[in-house]
Amino acid sequence: MASIELDIWRGEWGLASIDLECLKVLTYMKFIGVPVKVHEANNPYFAPKGRLPVMRDGRSILTTFEEVVDHLKSLHYSTDVHLNTAQAAEASAFTQYLREKLYPAYQYAWWIDEKNYNDLTRPAYAKALRIPFNFYYPGKYQNSAKEMIDALFGEHTDLREIERTIYQEAEKCLKTLSDRLGESEYFFGNRPSSFDAIVFAYLAPLVKAPFPNATLANHVKGIANLTRFVARINQKNFRHVTDEYNRQNAKKQSTGTQSDRDVANFPNQTRNKILAALFAAIAMTGYAVANGMFQDLKDFEHSRDYNEMFENEEDDN
Repeated sequence: MASIELDIWRGEWGLASIDLECLKVLTYMKFIGVPVKVHEANNPYFAPKGRLPVMRDGRSILTTFEEVVDHLKSLHYSTDVHLNTAQAAEASAFTQYLREKLYPAYQYAWWIDEKNYNDLTRPAYAKALRIPFNFYYPGKYQNSAKEMIDALFGEHTDLREIERTIYQEAEKCLKTLSDRLGESEYFFGNRPSSFDAIVFAYLAPLVKAPFPNATLANHVKGIANLTRFVARINQKNFRHVTDEYNRQNAKKQSTGTQSDRDVANFPNQTRNKILAALFAAIAMTGYAVANGMFQDLKDFEHSRDYNEMFENEEDDN
């Protein structure tokens, strides 16, 4: 088997990735134990379908969780071999149930809620991207989420009514998940399945990300067996990520007091604001110019082999 490489959105808040789809794939591959080189990508525009994750295995390029699972199964890597026919059917039904009931609420919390978007989601994705892509992609993803919500509820439905309905359905879904898990370590016995990877990818960001408006996150945190489920998987598969985050956080706290004092005493606050505004204007101008070049760059990218043209510059996880 050729060396497998995986490009994902970077992690934050002790998460291995900030992105739901990336976290699904990464968690599943951790369950299997397949050797993989993980790269934190910052140029999804040049990915084969303009999105992450991207898994490359020789000439095979895969961009969805389902594609990755099927490809690895063809190589005799699978976490679902212990499932009987009834369990496999139940896992499939539950996966669809999550997509219908939890996914809209997840998208709402991340992209539609303005406070969460402005203070959490947009900064996190902008931090993971290069200029000018950090001006483009957060808005693109927010628009996609809005289109999905409009399709489900109607374009002119009151957002407060949508939020109430969508979170009520999500809360029922989480209760059903909790009842199904019970006191078991995983959803189908004492071994993880692809469904466990999916559930973890939904729940871990809600547990760990510091949402300003935490309605959905608080629903998850209020269910003890689901939070234990997240903690177990995180401890077994991503302990190095959590340890590094805790180390960095402790370092920031130890130096934060002096840094805050230095900022507060800095004598040229007006100058700082002017420079910040000037930088923003220059960056936006650069984005506008670059935006006109995107299609040319995309066409150029397709004229050469993907691996040769855009080698990832990030260190492996």
